[in-house]
Amino acid sequence: MTLSSNPTNTILKIVIDTNLFLSVFAFRGQMVNLIFDLVISRKLDMYFSPILKQELKKKFEFFQVSDTVFEEVMEFVNTKGILIEPHITIEKSRDIKDNFLLELSEAANADYLVTRDEDLLVFKKWKNTEIIKPEDFLPLLRKMKLL
Repeated sequence: MTLSSNPTNTILKIVIDTNLFLSVFAFRGQMVNLIFDLVISRKLDMYFSPILKQELKKKFEFFQVSDTVFEEVMEFVNTKGILIEPHITIEKSRDIKDNFLLELSEAANADYLVTRDEDLLVFKKWKNTEIIKPEDFLPLLRKMKLL
């Protein structure tokens, strides 16, 4: 599915890689923040899983991000995201630690998996999910007049 073929009233389903949460909440990355703004305004549906939450915790601890910022992330995820528990196992990524994102994307039937991880981007598409960098996703969102 491409954005240009979607009617503008369709809410896209997305999965966001854990590193992009770090980009926004820990390092104040503005580009990805635009995507989160669309989640907040309910123009995008963001899916997450218990494993994604665990990965967020690990990454925020590794980068020594404050507990306050981590709590802000969890508040965002819990109030703006849609929790699902994938009941599938995928072992296709070059980096086995990334398989949970493919599982989540497939279980959510997500339109897009937004990431900068080359081990995921190499797929370009997984089932019905396009795998895309935020730098490429934003122009598509503008084309749909979501930004």
